[in-house]
Amino acid sequence: MYRGQLEAGSSLDEEGRQTRPADILVQNWEFGKPAALDFTVTSPLNPTTLNEASVTAGSAASAAEVRKHATNDAKCNRLGWVCIPLAVETYGCWGEEAVKCLDRLAARIATRTARSKSSAASALYGRLSIVLVRANARAILARSSTVF
Repeated sequence: MYRGQLEAGSSLDEEGRQTRPADILVQNWEFGKPAALDFTVTSPLNPTTLNEASVTAGSAASAAEVRKHATNDAKCNRLGWVCIPLAVETYGCWGEEAVKCLDRLAARIATRTARSKSSAASALYGRLSIVLVRANARAILARSSTVF
């Protein structure tokens, strides 16, 4: 059974900044090791990923996964955790590692709730899509100088 813990592993880095490799820490994920699930939302319109994103769907999410590994892998290894970045683009395309992780979670949900895996996955992605849309709306409103 998976059990989650919010915002685990929080500490200061060498430069005195707060770091947290796990938005959610899931115990017993793989070979008894916990998984540090680290969510990140990225835009394919970012100048650093725009050229590749215009050619390859999901490339901005893939780049975000690489950045999360560069930032978190060493700390996760020291703590005995598996680092799993859950990257999603603002338009809804999930990174490859996120898709694998969410698929695994959907399988577990299906087993525990006696639903089909496709039904569990649909519900999981549906809820996450709503969260993404809300976060996008908040980001737009926060940057807006006009009150709607």
